[in-house]
Amino acid sequence: MIVIIYDGDSYGISKRIDYMLNSTTSSGKRTGILAIGAHPDDIELGCGASLSYYSNEKVYIISVVMTPGCCGAEYIDRHKESQEALNMLGCNKLIPLNFEDTRLYLQIKEMISSLEYIIENETPQDVEITRVYTMNNTDRHQDHIAVYQASMVACRYIPQILGYETPSTCLSFLPQVFESVDEVHFNKKILALQKHKSQIHRRYIQPEYIIAQAKFRGQQVSHSMCEGFVVHKMVL
Repeated sequence: MIVIIYDGDSYGISKRIDYMLNSTTSSGKRTGILAIGAHPDDIELGCGASLSYYSNEKVYIISVVMTPGCCGAEYIDRHKESQEALNMLGCNKLIPLNFEDTRLYLQIKEMISSLEYIIENETPQDVEITRVYTMNNTDRHQDHIAVYQASMVACRYIPQILGYETPSTCLSFLPQVFESVDEVHFNKKILALQKHKSQIHRRYIQPEYIIAQAKFRGQQVSHSMCEGFVVHKMVL
């Protein structure tokens, strides 16, 4: 996988720099990733291929889903769908929470406390979380904005925080980091999303939509397919 950082100049030049996650940190601990989503399927849509890649590289992955997503499919256990999908992507631990769907803006303090607890107590002692994938701050969905706000506070001591793209991301979303996606891990993302059977009717979860988005992000940096992220915080 190649990580590309766009430098924002008028010529669209991109720089390839190696800030990839190694399997161990400078302290000798295993490297860990924390992926945070507001609803079941957010994580898979935003960074599924990247998680598949890093899992294959033996990076320890914790996923936190804030709500059961009841408004998206009443009477269906969407946390179970998410468990199956994230297992396919190689996540080591899924922590499903039960905050109220569509009303997370009223629960930011509680989400911060939950995330801080997870970082402190649910991370194995031999693992150090060095990167967070979370929601971005240019999104039309109020839950996504609330999760972004909670993440920035709870994860303030983690060196890298990246905001991923979702179907409700605003047109002003401008990724600065692109993770090149190879066919193996992209196909895993597609298969993982198919585990969300309650959402299979939605256009944005169809393979052709996912392929088009990945090709568009790849074209922006002269690669075949990419997942794009905004940089909330980056300590190299």
